[in-house]
Order: sequence, then structure tokens, then C-alpha cells
Amino acid sequence: KTDFSISENYDVQLVDKTDELMGLGREVREKLVRTRQAVQAVTQSKDVGGSHFAFLLASSTIRHPYVDPINVVQAELLKRLRTINQKKSLTIAEKEEKEVLQDALTVSISGVAQGMRNSG
Repeated sequence: KTDFSISENYDVQLVDKTDELMGLGREVREKLVRTRQAVQAVTQSKDVGGSHFAFLLASSTIRHPYVDPINVVQAELLKRLRTINQKKSLTIAEKEEKEVLQDALTVSISGVAQGMRNSG
């Protein structure tokens, strides 16, 4: 259930642009590729999902149009909350914005979790 473009978006939006941290995201994605290749080698299958590949593909096709946009919004919400949380003091408007952002983040987390759970 991993999508490289979503992972990269989180990196772009939220990770400090140091070689070490950006490299960590690349390393995790590379390890995922190697893990998939190892599973294929062990199972002697072209598909990581094995006999369930068709189901996983259908689930993914259904899930992506709904969950992917939530992931993008979630990264933006996290970025905005991080910016607000770095301020030493907040205006009343900023406090209200922070509350709205926190509520939206909670809803986005629930939405992604539901989408992942309901699509296999």
C-alpha cells in the first residue's frame, strides 16, 4: 500500500533539505524496491501480491483517487501546523487557525486510515 509519489511529497513538504534527511527517504524507497524484489525471488512470482495480485491491483485502483488527495492535503496541514508551532506567541486568529488545522489533520488521518482499511 505504499506509493512513492506520496512518500516523496511528504519529503518535499516536511523534511529539512539536508543530504542526510533527504537521503533517508530515498533509502527507505530503495529498500522497499529491494524487498519487493526479494519477495518475488523467494515466491518465484512476478507479482508481490502473489495470488492476490488482481485483488490488490483493483483495491489500489479504487483507493488512489480518494486517499491520495487526502495524503497531499495532510502534508500541507502538517507543514502549516509546524510553522504555527514554531512561533513563540500566537494572535487570536493564529490560535483559531491552529485549532482548525489540528481538527483538519485529525480528519485527514482518519480518512487515510479508513481508506487503507476499506481497500484491502
